[in-house]
Amino acid sequence: MGGVRRGLSPLVATIILIAFTVLGGVIVYEFFMKTTESAMASGETLIVSATKSYFDNTRVLVQVDMVNGYRTNITITGFNYITPTATTTNAQIVSGSPNVNLVPGAKYTVILLVPSDAKAIVISYKARNQNLVETVAIG
Repeated sequence: MGGVRRGLSPLVATIILIAFTVLGGVIVYEFFMKTTESAMASGETLIVSATKSYFDNTRVLVQVDMVNGYRTNITITGFNYITPTATTTNAQIVSGSPNVNLVPGAKYTVILLVPSDAKAIVISYKARNQNLVETVAIG
């Protein structure tokens, strides 16, 4: 007389297989999203260009064009310039504002008046709750 073999019913076995499949999918999805998010965030930046025009013998006007290359809003918080002696000083704003909120992809232009020996403009901004700077040469 053979013994009675008991196993899982087909319904219970199917439910267990579906549960493991869903759990595996969630784990793979979370891993992929974390990896992709960090890789995508590394390419974000504030895109800046600066054009110099002469004002007088001691000062120049600098047009600074900025484009928000982040996928989140950023806030421009200030403008400084760097002299040959590496001194950083607040730049005088002729046109525009130092406190501007930019949505992703938005362009903003400001005109600054700086000494003619200024070598670079430093833009201070906040992105993702971090205080950041972007420096652009005005050669």
